[in-house]
Amino acid sequence: MVTCLLTAAALLTGGSVPAPAPVELVIVGTVHRPTRLFNPDSVAGILERVRPDLILVELDSSFFTPAFELKQPARENEDLGVARYRRLHPRVPLRPFDIEGRNEFHRRHELLTRPGEVLAQLDALYQARQLTPAQGSVLDRYYALTDSLNRYNRQRPGIINRPGVYALAARRQHYHFQELRRVVEQRPELTEYRAFCRLYADFWDQRNRTMARHIRQFAGLGQARRIVVLVGHAHKYYLLRELAPHAAAEGFRLREYYHLSPPPAQ
Repeated sequence: MVTCLLTAAALLTGGSVPAPAPVELVIVGTVHRPTRLFNPDSVAGILERVRPDLILVELDSSFFTPAFELKQPARENEDLGVARYRRLHPRVPLRPFDIEGRNEFHRRHELLTRPGEVLAQLDALYQARQLTPAQGSVLDRYYALTDSLNRYNRQRPGIINRPGVYALAARRQHYHFQELRRVVEQRPELTEYRAFCRLYADFWDQRNRTMARHIRQFAGLGQARRIVVLVGHAHKYYLLRELAPHAAAEGFRLREYYHLSPPPAQ
């Protein structure tokens, strides 16, 4: 039956079957804590504009029931916004795409607390003027990039999701994971932190690459023509960098939510 339909389509189109339209991947950079300009209503509004066939959220499978509903009530900005949207569109599926065991890895290696300890040690050397000029310049640049990126955390979604902002995030994260690590490796006072800094940077790379691979797998299933990915905006540059080289070969297209037309009024 399928063969007959394809043959008929080929005859009608001069012998060739049109290629299916590419899957649209809409990566939306978010903030995890609601702000006045970027809150659950903002998230729900973006979803209402995009009307996805599938929503991917920055969680792993441990947060979900076997029926792919969240085990715990929504608490973060994205989850609250998704819950509001799905009250109106309950048939839209929700799936996790983060690396498995993320939170357990964080707990085991103190990834939520020890980076602050490392930075405090670096800052103490900086304030005491014990760093070399080159090392001090790294700290200066890191502080400036962090301040700039933090200011965008309070902006509305349409600003946070501009190329200039995720380019800024790329520079800041490079300093956070690579340049500060080099300073730590140069300082004999910080020997005890060297292995941790390597692990921290390696997990950042591993996690983002795994998230991108999971997104590609969902796109490759062919079950959704438009997929929204909700992810902390500091990850967006990395995901775009990982996804873009595969787009043409794997039949998906990267879109910004604000380039999509909202649905017509009913």
